[in-house]
Amino acid sequence: MESARYDEIARSINAPIYEYYARKIKENTAIVKGVCLDVGSGGGYLGLALAGITNLDFIFLDISQDALETAKSHIAEDGLHNRAKTLLADVHRIPLADESVNLVISRGSMPFWEDHATAFREAYRILAPGGMAYMGTGRGSPKIYTDIKEKMGRLGIKWPEKPWSKDITGEDKARCHSHKNYNAILQKTGIPAYHVARGDDGMWIRLWK
Repeated sequence: MESARYDEIARSINAPIYEYYARKIKENTAIVKGVCLDVGSGGGYLGLALAGITNLDFIFLDISQDALETAKSHIAEDGLHNRAKTLLADVHRIPLADESVNLVISRGSMPFWEDHATAFREAYRILAPGGMAYMGTGRGSPKIYTDIKEKMGRLGIKWPEKPWSKDITGEDKARCHSHKNYNAILQKTGIPAYHVARGDDGMWIRLWK
């Protein structure tokens, strides 16, 4: 899907998805101040939703400059110049200091990571004591998903895949992702505190210090 069209849908029709996960992250982490890193942020949709209900400062990280340019435009639109910035980088080599981030979030980027163990170690490395990572995939609650799917159907819109994703299609990535044994991967990382949850609103992993 063309980037501008994907962005339009993400900021309008799909907005309830990001609002849902922002509320869930806030409720489950209780982290409302400090620094939040949005990994694989794309246009910044999850972080922007979380910014509206917390006092966190944000770093939007992505390997796509086009995605970050979109995020920059939304930072400006939402009046977050003093609370948010972008970072062109790879999740496998995050250019931030040890224990420098209070919260790491990510929605939808995990299927596109090449080495999950390395990415998890990086997320854990940058967490400050008391910090948490909350990362996964999903399309909101069953009701949100059904409502959005029906609305897209009425408008003749197919569920959009990320325009910045390369190589394997989003559908195939998601299929591979759904069958990964993340507990086994995390056991090998040496990360002492984690939890993997699969439910009707997606698959989510928490890491904490």
